[in-house]
Amino acid sequence: MFLKDRGALAHARAFNARRSDPRYVFTIPVTLQRFLRFGPFITRGVSLDISIRGISALVCGTPRVGETVVIELPLVDSRIEMLATVRHSTSSHSGFEFYPLSPTAHAGIHHCISELRRHEESLFPCAYVKALTIGES
Repeated sequence: MFLKDRGALAHARAFNARRSDPRYVFTIPVTLQRFLRFGPFITRGVSLDISIRGISALVCGTPRVGETVVIELPLVDSRIEMLATVRHSTSSHSGFEFYPLSPTAHAGIHHCISELRRHEESLFPCAYVKALTIGES
C-alpha cells in the first residue's frame, strides 16, 4: 500500500511547564479525613510536595477525583487543618487543591514554604543566581 508523503511534519504546540506557584519537596506524615457514605473515615499518609495552593501525598486508600477531604498537617508550632479537593489520584500518589485557607492555615503554610525556600537557596545558591539573571532578561 502506497501512502503519499504530505511534506513537513506538524509542529508540536508550545508547552508551558511553569506553574503559578512553586512547589517544594516537603515530606511529613499527614492525616486525611474522608467523608464516605458510611461516615467519616480517617486515613494516614505522607506528603510529597507543597505549594500555597495545594499538596501532593501518598495516602492509604486512593481517594476519588473531586472528593472533598480534610487534611491535617503537623507543622513545627501547631497542627493545621484545611479543606481540599482531590484533583488527581493514582495508586502511587494523589494531588489536593486547597479551598480558601483560614488566616491561621495560610500563615502556617506560608511560614513553612519560606523556611523550605531558605533551606533550598542555601543548598543550591548558584541555581538561584542563574535563574534570577535569566528572569531579568
